[in-house]
Amino acid sequence: MNATLQHAQLEEFLRKERFTAADRAFVSFLQETYAESDANVLAAAALCVSATREGHSFYDLSQPPIDDTKQSEQDNLEWPTLAEWEKAFAQSASTGGPSQERPLVFTPPNALYLNKYFEYEKRLAQSVIRMTQRNAPRGATQANSNSSDLQAVAVERALESSFYLISGGPGTGKTTTILHYLVNAIQSAPQNPKPKIIAVAPTGKAAARLSDSIASGLDRLDVDTATKEFIQNIPCMTVHRALGAIPNRITFHRNEESPLEHDIVIVDESSMIDLPLMQKLFCALRSEATIVLLGDHDQLSSVEVGSVFSDLIQSSLDRESPIFGHSTNLLKTYRFSEDSSIHTLCQLCKKGETSEFTQFIQKPKEDFQFHPLKSGTRNELDPIVNLIVDAHEKRAACPDVETAFSTLGEFVALTPFNAGPFGTRSLNQLVDSRIRRSRPIDASEPYPGMPLIILENNYDLELYNGDIGIVWSDAESKELFAWFGDGGNPLKRVNLQWLPKRDLAYCLTIHKSQGSEFDHVVGIFPAQDDSFVSRELVYTCCSRAKEHITIFGSETALAASIDRSQKRATRLDAQILELSAES
Repeated sequence: MNATLQHAQLEEFLRKERFTAADRAFVSFLQETYAESDANVLAAAALCVSATREGHSFYDLSQPPIDDTKQSEQDNLEWPTLAEWEKAFAQSASTGGPSQERPLVFTPPNALYLNKYFEYEKRLAQSVIRMTQRNAPRGATQANSNSSDLQAVAVERALESSFYLISGGPGTGKTTTILHYLVNAIQSAPQNPKPKIIAVAPTGKAAARLSDSIASGLDRLDVDTATKEFIQNIPCMTVHRALGAIPNRITFHRNEESPLEHDIVIVDESSMIDLPLMQKLFCALRSEATIVLLGDHDQLSSVEVGSVFSDLIQSSLDRESPIFGHSTNLLKTYRFSEDSSIHTLCQLCKKGETSEFTQFIQKPKEDFQFHPLKSGTRNELDPIVNLIVDAHEKRAACPDVETAFSTLGEFVALTPFNAGPFGTRSLNQLVDSRIRRSRPIDASEPYPGMPLIILENNYDLELYNGDIGIVWSDAESKELFAWFGDGGNPLKRVNLQWLPKRDLAYCLTIHKSQGSEFDHVVGIFPAQDDSFVSRELVYTCCSRAKEHITIFGSETALAASIDRSQKRATRLDAQILELSAES
C-alpha cells in the first residue's frame, strides 16, 4: 500500500488471503453508507476487522501488513506514516475520535478501532476505575512482592478492596487463597443477612473444576460448620449462565438496569474471558458489589478479542494507574516439588530460557518424556494415536457415566492447531477410525466414551463454546446421550440430536484446554518452526498437567517458540490511565 492507494489497488489488496467476505462487506458498507472514498482508509478498515479475528482490540497502524505470499513487511508498496494516517482520518467520513459516533475510531498515534471494541474497552476501564475509587488497599502491593506469605497478603488486600486481581501459575494456591478470603468475608459480615456470593468461570468445565477445588479445599480448612456449609452452597456456574444469556442475542438479562443481586463475585480462569464478555460482567455488577478475579497472566489470552486479565495486571503495576496495588502474584508452588518437570518446564517457558529448555528436554524424567519429531509426517503419528486410544479404552470400560466422565480429567492430547497432519481434525479422525475398526461400530454412529467439545453457544441448552462432555448410555433406557458437567451439579443429559455444533475431543487445541487440568498431558508441537507457536502456547500446554507430561516436537522449533512472546494490540491499561486523568 502507498500513500495514494488507488481503488484498483484496493480491490487487489482486499483479495489477499487474510481478508474474508465479511471484511470486504464492511468496506462496501463504509463506501455506501458513509460515502468513504479514501482507499487508504478503506484498506485500514479491512485490516481493522481482520485484526479482531486475531484477538487484537485495534489495528496497530505502525505495523505494515505482511504480504500473505511474499512475507514482505512492505509488500513492495510504501506504507503511510503515522502523520499521513492522522491527516487521512481527520478528513475521513467514516472515522472519528473517541467522542464521535463513527464506525471507526482513531486514537493517535497508531490505534484504529472498530467503534464497538473501543467502547468495550472504555466502558470496562470506567467500571474498573469506579470500583477502585470506592476503596483501595492500604499501601499498594507489588505483584512480585517479597512477602513470605503472599496468600495472606492477597486475602488482606482483597478484603479491603471492591476490585482485586490474584494471579498465579499452577499449584500456587489460588483456590486456597480465595477460600481464606471467603471465610474472612463471611465471618466479618453481619449475621443477617449474610452476603450473597457467586463464583463464575468462562466454561462449564472450568466452573466444574472450580466447584471441585472449593469442595476439596474446604476439607483442609479448620473452620466452623456453619461457614463451611455456607461456602459449600455458593453457586459455581458459567459467566453466561450467571448473566442470563438471551438466545440469538449478544446481550444478557443481567445488565446495568437489572444487575446481579450478589455482593461478592468470584471469577476464576479470568485470562480466558474476552473483552466484550468481561465488560458485560462488570456492567452487571451492583454499585456496592465486590469482584475478585483469579487467573494466570502468563497464560494464553482469550480465544476472542482482548487480553483483559493480563492488561489489568499490567495496569496494577503502574504507579500512575488508579488500580496500582490491586493485585498479588502468587509465586510459591505447593503442588510441585522444585525438581518437578512440570514446574521446571513452566518456569523455563515463562522466562524464555531457550538454552536451558533445550538441555532439559533432552533428559527424560519419571514425570516427563520428550519424543523428537523429524519429518512432521503421518508416519510419526502412531505413538500419539496409541496413547489417545489407550485412554479411550480405559474410559469405555468404566461402570457408569459419572466414573467415565471423571476420566476426562485424567488424560488429554493438546496441539496448537486445528488443521494439518498434527492438528486436532486429523488426530481426532485417526483416533476415531482406529476405535471403529476395533469393534463393530457404524461409521456414523456415536459410541460410549466418545468425548465431544461444543463449538458454539446454545443458550437454551446452557451449553457453551468449549464445554466438554461424553457420549454414554442412560442407565434405564440404555439409549445414548451426551453428558456434561457444570459446577458440581449432577451431570446434565442432552439428546444427541439436539446438540449444537460440536467436534470430537480426543485431541484439543491448547486454546480450548484453558480452564482445565489433566493428570497426564500429551503436547504435540510441529517439527518445523511456526510463528503461531509462542511462549504462551507452550507454557499453557505444560501448565495443564498435574502429574505427567509427554511432549512430541522438535528441540529447535520449541526453543524458537519459547523465545517468541505474542502480545495483542490492546489499550485497556492506556484507557484506564487516560480516563482517570480526565476524572
